[in-house]
Amino acid sequence: MDINHILRNFNEDLQNSNSLTFPICVDSFTNYWSTEFGSLDELPKEVDQLIAKRGLELGLLEEEINQ
Repeated sequence: MDINHILRNFNEDLQNSNSLTFPICVDSFTNYWSTEFGSLDELPKEVDQLIAKRGLELGLLEEEINQ
């Protein structure tokens, strides 16, 4: 399975999500990843960044300010 293809599809799904479908999209992706790769241990760091970025855009997450 091409990881770049999976990540592109996930990014597209995230961009098409709204505040209601965002959590479903993330759950669906993590379930798929776990099934394909056995666990979330090898999840690329890019996935966290994509989730955080979209969560911020949708107002579901607050940006942490480091002091």
